Amino acid sequence: MRLSGNRIRTLRGTLAHDSFQLIRTLGQGRFGTAYLVSRDKIHYVLKIFNPNDVKRRKEKLARESKFLKKIDHPAIPQLIQVLDRDGFYGLVMEQMPGQSLEDLLESDYAFNKIEITAIMAQLITVMEYLSGLHISHRDIKTDNILWTGAQLALIDFGSAGPVSRFNRRFIPDFWGIGDVFLRLASGCDEMIAEPNKFLIGQLDLNQAQRYVIQRLLYIEKPYRDFQTLTEDFSNAWIKNAD
Repeated sequence: MRLSGNRIRTLRGTLAHDSFQLIRTLGQGRFGTAYLVSRDKIHYVLKIFNPNDVKRRKEKLARESKFLKKIDHPAIPQLIQVLDRDGFYGLVMEQMPGQSLEDLLESDYAFNKIEITAIMAQLITVMEYLSGLHISHRDIKTDNILWTGAQLALIDFGSAGPVSRFNRRFIPDFWGIGDVFLRLASGCDEMIAEPNKFLIGQLDLNQAQRYVIQRLLYIEKPYRDFQTLTEDFSNAWIKNAD
């Protein structure tokens, strides 16, 4: 929901109370709009929730800030401030470097196998950290992962919840990691044996590597904990890549 001119002016005034300046709109999502803001020459991301969603489900929206307050990881944006004033409810967060994997894919960037391995390894490390806090992200996808070419960042905890809430027969974070892999692998010439076909069984992977991906996607016995996934991925993709 894009704000009108009057609402934008009000937002500017609201931000000025805390010495923030509104720079520009970054994008819109299902639950709100993201803006680039600054204070003391440092840029931040402001996520403003849609007013109708705030009226109906403010308590649920507030979960995102509660989870972010618990998290202290360099690959996850820090929560700077909760904005709840003048009819606005949102979060000011650290701006993470990089472009989303989805934007890179849409610009026809072709990830190579080394990059895909690095992205997967870093993502699994972040997810193991979150699992230790009993937090499930629940929305792992290429839109929510930023990449600098060397470092990964995981953003948007709007769908996050406690691990214990979910049906243990299906843990969405594992599936999400597998789906991200497939999206990246689909454009990787090193992994695709036949350009016009994209099947998991035809990817140029060794048996151990393929088994890890199949477990993530629930084709084989699914993972139940991230420690096991970390060990399997390290053995198949890092120590025994050939």
